[in-house]
Amino acid sequence: MTALAEKALPLDADTLPPAVGFPRVIPQIDTASYHSETTYTTPLRIGETAVVNSRVMLAPMAGVTDLIFRSLVRQTTPDSLICTEMISSNGLVYSKRWDAQILDKSLEDNPIAYQLAANREEVLVEAARNIVAKHRPDTLDLNMGCPVKKITGNFEGCALMKDVDHAYTLVKAVADAVDVPVTVKCRLGWDFNHLNYIEFGKRMEDAGAKLLTLHTRTRSQGYKLGVQWDALGHLKQAVSIPVVGNGDIVTPQDAKFVLDTYGIDGVMIGRGTQGEPWRIALIDHYLKTNELLPEPDLAERLRYALEHTQKMIEYKGEGVAVREMRGQLPWYVKGFKGASAFRGRLTSVNSLDEIHALFTEIQCLD
Repeated sequence: MTALAEKALPLDADTLPPAVGFPRVIPQIDTASYHSETTYTTPLRIGETAVVNSRVMLAPMAGVTDLIFRSLVRQTTPDSLICTEMISSNGLVYSKRWDAQILDKSLEDNPIAYQLAANREEVLVEAARNIVAKHRPDTLDLNMGCPVKKITGNFEGCALMKDVDHAYTLVKAVADAVDVPVTVKCRLGWDFNHLNYIEFGKRMEDAGAKLLTLHTRTRSQGYKLGVQWDALGHLKQAVSIPVVGNGDIVTPQDAKFVLDTYGIDGVMIGRGTQGEPWRIALIDHYLKTNELLPEPDLAERLRYALEHTQKMIEYKGEGVAVREMRGQLPWYVKGFKGASAFRGRLTSVNSLDEIHALFTEIQCLD
């Protein structure tokens, strides 16, 4: 069995309830009807207005995909659709902080999707209208896939998949209220007894969604091993709007495999970019040219990490920036022999000078 196949093992049919509603086999898709030699260089159209010249997107990640991280990704991938962090509609509307830092974007930060989370129609619509008026995103994404308890406990994120009618109402209300395409990010379902992503996807399309991103795990899985990539093909066959795949798609080969096998329209990369803002570019280049670019060496990784830190300091001040970078700095050196010995020290740094000193030590690992 190939490594790619092992990543996306089908579920044991004996463990699935009869109400799942689809066969646990890779769907037989005529991918030629979706893809040709020029597909990955052809712009992706989202609704009436958004045109994206890349089939690789950056997923929204709390505490990661802020203005500074997005600027690092843009250095090598200016054409990709990049998402903000998940934005709480409640937080914006009740605080009236329409200048909140989480909303910041630069002139170069396009194409961009602002992702909103909410469970109340009037709050979501007010947040969406204000963001579109002030920031003019290319698309608005509605989060209906976050599995984190503090989100689902407020009946936001993936909890909305438990009430398809309410999710439909939210999507339709936003789609009717703004003049940019509305997209939806969801999961397979709440758990393996409630795999309703096909019904959910159809209803979201009916409500006015112009693109669906499917994270191929259930809410109950969180981020554990066991993505179900075959679900991408089933969803693609069920809807007429673009479908984007998400979940353990990390390498250029992963991306090409799911695109070619399931006939989907794009891929969204999340945790694979943590400490690797160049990863979107590696995948995009491979899809467009069939050429594998080399992975950055340790010196280049440290250069990125230092640039990331310095830009954060300029943006937020040294104290705040260094504290926020503590969680991200270890990602930049993961995988190098001896790097684990520095993990604890990187997560407890207090100044840029300390980071410089540690990087000098780490450089000797290469």
